[in-house]
Amino acid sequence: MGSKRVLLIDDSEIDNYINKAVLSKSELVSDIITKTSGADALKYLENANENSFPDIIFLDIRMPGMDGFEFMEHYIKLPENLTEQCKVFVLSSSIDPIDIERSNSYKEIEKHLTKPLAHHSIEKLV
Repeated sequence: MGSKRVLLIDDSEIDNYINKAVLSKSELVSDIITKTSGADALKYLENANENSFPDIIFLDIRMPGMDGFEFMEHYIKLPENLTEQCKVFVLSSSIDPIDIERSNSYKEIEKHLTKPLAHHSIEKLV
């Protein structure tokens, strides 16, 4: 049943490692890609096709360089035939109501989740 491709975008290698470990335990996840910056993730997505585009993105918002919201401004310009099947979740340590409200302002973002990912059921999110 593992068929979901997941993209983790977080500048913390430790968070990516932990989240990858959590996701790899789910039978729903077949492939996990990690990127440590919004810019690297965007490059990956710009070169992706229907077979390599992720089904789920977990996006940190507080990152140096391109933060998660800047990433989203570029993401929404990607071809709709690729993005329409992808669910984006903000996965952040921020509980700032302004960040949560800003996350909710994007129709492309399913939900604002607080770290760690282990506190959330992957099966319920999917």
